Amino acid sequence: MRLVESLGHTVHPTYPALTPLTTSVARWTNLSGVSLDAQLTAPPETPRYSPPQGLLFTHRGFSGPAALNISHVFSRPRAGPRPAILARWGALERGDWERAFNVGGRTQVATVMRRELPERLALALLEEAGVPADRSLAQLRRDERASLLTALTAMPLPVTGDEGYHKAEVTGGGVALSEIDPVTMESRRTPGLFLCGEVLDAFGPIGGFNFHWAWATGRAAGLGARRRLTS
Repeated sequence: MRLVESLGHTVHPTYPALTPLTTSVARWTNLSGVSLDAQLTAPPETPRYSPPQGLLFTHRGFSGPAALNISHVFSRPRAGPRPAILARWGALERGDWERAFNVGGRTQVATVMRRELPERLALALLEEAGVPADRSLAQLRRDERASLLTALTAMPLPVTGDEGYHKAEVTGGGVALSEIDPVTMESRRTPGLFLCGEVLDAFGPIGGFNFHWAWATGRAAGLGARRRLTS
């Protein structure tokens, strides 16, 4: 990166991307081995809606596609505070849970939650919301319901770190894309220099997109270099 900087390029600070997130909160590390689909968002940096993806609790925090795909929000260097990462657990949205809790009766809240979520996670969310595990639907107070709905559908994930480059799938940051010809991958600052792959400030979600980016930009750079040499 120092070399391309010396050639006049803008290099955005690099950071580990698509890396597991860590937490120091025992309530969540104690769930190691639990997995489910979850929707993680970080307004305003991510879309308000993104499809739920697999999330795995580990002995150090959070992994799986959902965590990896949003890890850049935490690991990217920034001057101000990091935005909160909000979790919606499972497939149900807030309105679905509201209807499930409004049924009333002697059924325990925990029983309703276990129908949709792993038992260990359901109990942890009850603890997070301050709702006793044996609370029935009929006994559920309005403030408890509100707290529980937030824990289920918009819980700030207690992220305290990330696993860094040791487990990162790709590198974020790099050469500013505006300084590269997108057709030939030739530098707009240094003619004859071609850049591709992770040298550039671009990466995609987990699932093969970054391999595609490396291959496609590498091919474009090779073809661009050949055209320059033969023109």
